[in-house]
Amino acid sequence: MSDTNNKSENDGYVIEGNMEVAVKGHLVLYSVIGGRINYGEYATRAQRGGLGKEYVPLPRRPKDAFAISKDILQNMQLPTLTEMEGWGSAVERRIIVKPLKKGNEYAVQLELSGTMRSRRHKEVQNLYRIRFEAPEDFDPNQWWKDYSNSFWDEEVEEPSDNQLRQCVQVIPYWEDQAIDDLELFMEITGALLNEFVAVSTSVDATMLRSSVTKTLTSLGGLPFKSGSGSWFIPSYSDENTHLDTLENYADLLTYFGDQNALNRETTPTYFDESGKPRKWYRQKSNLRVMGYIDNDRQLQYIRDDIQNALSSEIADYQAKLLELSKNFNDDKIKEFEERLNQVHTERQDLLDRLDNLSSIVGHIAIPEHFPDIEEEFSGRLSTIGEVSDSVTVRLRGLMNLNRD
Repeated sequence: MSDTNNKSENDGYVIEGNMEVAVKGHLVLYSVIGGRINYGEYATRAQRGGLGKEYVPLPRRPKDAFAISKDILQNMQLPTLTEMEGWGSAVERRIIVKPLKKGNEYAVQLELSGTMRSRRHKEVQNLYRIRFEAPEDFDPNQWWKDYSNSFWDEEVEEPSDNQLRQCVQVIPYWEDQAIDDLELFMEITGALLNEFVAVSTSVDATMLRSSVTKTLTSLGGLPFKSGSGSWFIPSYSDENTHLDTLENYADLLTYFGDQNALNRETTPTYFDESGKPRKWYRQKSNLRVMGYIDNDRQLQYIRDDIQNALSSEIADYQAKLLELSKNFNDDKIKEFEERLNQVHTERQDLLDRLDNLSSIVGHIAIPEHFPDIEEEFSGRLSTIGEVSDSVTVRLRGLMNLNRD
């Protein structure tokens, strides 16, 4: 037997690219680095890879986009004044933004720093108010729906951003306050509006991280190593029907990464100006799919991490059932039993996942009930039993996750 065969049987390994080798599933490693990309461009790229709308995060609603776009002004540096009346030194100036009504209205302030009366000194002046307020004849949420749908539905036309811009107002801080520096006012207004439109029409790294997790979960995946961007996607069938989706989704994230790679200027020197070695790599977002070979050691790794993930999921299910039992109303038993039907479906799905995963990686134990949940749940069953034995039996059965 070859050394390679011995290694796969004894130690195990993951493979990238060659998906014809029999595998128990796929290990997915992903990393999302900061940046953003136009929603329309990203949606078009997804469609080329055969991916639907559910694989692309929706753009932010305009009001949420405004709350983020105001950060473009935070700490904006203005030219230093070599002299200023009342100050004994050059005066450094920067813009700061403070909330007046969180998410809706903010104060744009000018911070002055320098020396006054031979001592360090700072002053803050209120310049403008910026706020989100849509015109009466404009519905920003409808604009948001039309914009996102326009890239997926040929019958929906992409809306202009002209009316969207009118939702953001930049006005003097006080009604009777004059605009002393018109050039600064125009610079701040332009920067804010451009950033507002960009955020409203983009997919950023924060949105993408959430989308990746949702996508991997929809493919039956579980965190392989919690918090490190590693997931295990089991092969629930020999056809590996999820593999095409994974590979196309990996290409989509690579595209995002290519558009947002952290650039650096090329240089022929190994050391930088401070004498430290330069970083010779470029970080960028990516998602890698690797086949997971069947062997005892690797399957034990998977079982351990799946056990942790499912233990948390089962505990949440049991806590949910306890909360449901607290809401029992003897005047609405029929409605309560309908809710139990929904929980029964959830329980069945959970058990099916346990069976499927156990068939792939070996037996996965169901954790014991938490004693506090067990004690409180038993108390609720005693109370409910005085009214309805049938409901009590159903609740007890739903809490039991052993196969019938």
